[in-house]
Amino acid sequence: MAIELPQPRLPQVAVPKLLDWGSDQKAPMGGGYQRLNRLGNRFALDITYPRLKPEPDGRVLIARLRRAKTEGALFPVPQPGLDIGNPGNPVINGAGQKGSALVLRGFTGGYVLREGQFFSIIHGGRRYLHNAAGDFVATSGGILTITLDPMLRIETIDGAVVEVAKPYIEGIVSGASIDIEQTIAKSKIPTITITERF
Repeated sequence: MAIELPQPRLPQVAVPKLLDWGSDQKAPMGGGYQRLNRLGNRFALDITYPRLKPEPDGRVLIARLRRAKTEGALFPVPQPGLDIGNPGNPVINGAGQKGSALVLRGFTGGYVLREGQFFSIIHGGRRYLHNAAGDFVATSGGILTITLDPMLRIETIDGAVVEVAKPYIEGIVSGASIDIEQTIAKSKIPTITITERF
């Protein structure tokens, strides 16, 4: 089970990155470029913490980072300035959905999922991070049909939870070691990268 990294204070910087497995192919002899999309695009998140007080913030974060290195990390995706509002209790509406279109239910009627707004889908005990490819408005009955990015990496299960109010990235902590400088006054945490596994 992934370890949730604490947020003693908001990180100074959190940079979501799209990992793209596709490529642009250039034709020989000056021809045009052709885009070759491949399945499996996913996100990574670079997190830079401010200097932390050694006790308890630094100690707790260090302990969780060490565990997350082997067990996986879980971190809420910051969306500064976005008023998320009350999305309701969204879930997947129908099994077997694939590709880049998704039907959801359980939203508050009239809720607007904004272009670029992140959400995570819990499937098989793991979280998969996505974002909306446009602005989408829920019906009065709470149904919302969206286009998402990146494409689904799973085949959906009806009723699977969709985290909109507080989406998470779940994945591995990159790097071979966890190096943290501890001083009497503050702990300096290096930039942490969490990369989705699947």
